[in-house]
Amino acid sequence: MFRSLTTSALALTAMTAPAFADVTPEQVWQSWVDYYQSVGYTVAEGGRDMAGSTMTVRDVLITSESDSGSMEFKVPQVVLSDQGDGRVQTVFADELAVAVSGTDPDGGEYSVPVAVKIPGNSMLSSGAPEDMVHDFNYPTMDVAVKTMTTDGTESPLPINFALTNSTGKVHIVSGAPSKYDYQMKTEAFTFDGDVPDDVGGKVKFAGSIDGFESQGDMTAPGGDFTNMEEEMDAALKAGLAMKGQLKSGVINANFDYSGTDEQGQPTSGKGDYKGEGFDATFQMSQEGLGYKLDSDAFDFTLTTPQVPFPISYGIKGGSLDMMLPVSQRDEAQPFRFAYSLDGVTMAEDIWKMFDPQAALPRDPASLSLDLSGLMKVTKDMFAMPDDTGDMAPADDTDSATAEGIAPDAPADDAEAQAEAEAGADEPTGFEPLQMTINKFALDLLGAKVNATGELKSAEGGNIEAPIGQIHAEYEGVNTLIDTLSSIGLIPQEQMMGVRMMLAMFAKPVEGSTDKMATDLEFKEGGAIFANGQQIR
Repeated sequence: MFRSLTTSALALTAMTAPAFADVTPEQVWQSWVDYYQSVGYTVAEGGRDMAGSTMTVRDVLITSESDSGSMEFKVPQVVLSDQGDGRVQTVFADELAVAVSGTDPDGGEYSVPVAVKIPGNSMLSSGAPEDMVHDFNYPTMDVAVKTMTTDGTESPLPINFALTNSTGKVHIVSGAPSKYDYQMKTEAFTFDGDVPDDVGGKVKFAGSIDGFESQGDMTAPGGDFTNMEEEMDAALKAGLAMKGQLKSGVINANFDYSGTDEQGQPTSGKGDYKGEGFDATFQMSQEGLGYKLDSDAFDFTLTTPQVPFPISYGIKGGSLDMMLPVSQRDEAQPFRFAYSLDGVTMAEDIWKMFDPQAALPRDPASLSLDLSGLMKVTKDMFAMPDDTGDMAPADDTDSATAEGIAPDAPADDAEAQAEAEAGADEPTGFEPLQMTINKFALDLLGAKVNATGELKSAEGGNIEAPIGQIHAEYEGVNTLIDTLSSIGLIPQEQMMGVRMMLAMFAKPVEGSTDKMATDLEFKEGGAIFANGQQIR
């Protein structure tokens, strides 16, 4: 289902965003058809007619099929008008119908009808056939889901999305390779829903985002990639590269849940989220797959009758920066992973649950982790199973059951099950060879921890038995342990063990009363030393 919904979302974006165009209506339409066919869609039209310089295409049907499901667009009408100045205006029908269907991971068949309304839409295309600019304007875009049918049973699924005043520009340079870049601004984005769960409960939600800005570019390789989703690995090797950015303004969202818990007792809850926005970027090419997210401050509050006070917390900011190689190579490739949370706070009522006397500092907490290194990629991330042979069928597994092997099943079933169990432990295709801890910093409950280090795998080994060193420094840990003991979170009878464990790994820093340090050394053969003393 996820793959079908993803395909549907991408196709919907392409439908409602500027399509390929040229200087005449016929060339605009044909370029649009060529584009969809190039990415694996089938385009059929019920008819077309010309009236002066205007071409109208009627009853357009765009379909896509994949292993996990299908997607179908029905467009009643597309009107393409020559403006007489080298530009072509394209206007889609105000309402489009989308149908998504397929099979979920549990084998159930589903279908979801989607209604799309884009009144007042307009697109102006200009330039040369091989180098064109498309300016678009969508005053409103409403996407509505009302029902979902699973195994023949229809259930309500009211979900609505709306975009207001979306404008932007797309620039397309055709050829081999072709190049595509775009920018778009949306004044506001709203959403709401009333979704039932599997046990008779309901989740009502609503929210708004004050402004979206997005931009991106893509280099598409030459060649016949009729289904980009299933041929991603080949496309990347042929030169496919893309990147994009999405920024948002203020975000407000809420939800209201009512239903029953696992014991059948009534339960309910309300949540509110308020955020100042985010900035997310994405990139993918044969060199790697990368995500970067910077989040501004946000607050979340949850109220439920099961808890006598609101559960709330806030974060001043956070970030994620990740880059992974995707293509198999003999040589090691770089990777990185960085994550941070800044200014994490909790409501006083939560603190009082375990610290009613306010013995612990309420200072905002923070966490920062920055890792980089080298890894070997032993198989392509986006290779389809058939490309590697990993999904070769067994001789006869028709008699296997979800619970195990049928008593009357042929012997090949045992082989199939053994292969399936072996596949569960199959390597991921990533083998880290060297890792640098550029930064690890934790500030919590008045204590601070900072660490750096570098580890590498032994010759012919893996990073699970590393060679290298880690240096860590601590401040305020002794004071924190004393405080935790005084409020009963560390029982007095365990204090001696805690102190002994701390002394084993940490040594006092000369000239300081509450600073300690640890030097961990990992040697070949698995030996580990802490401050010069072997601990393994």
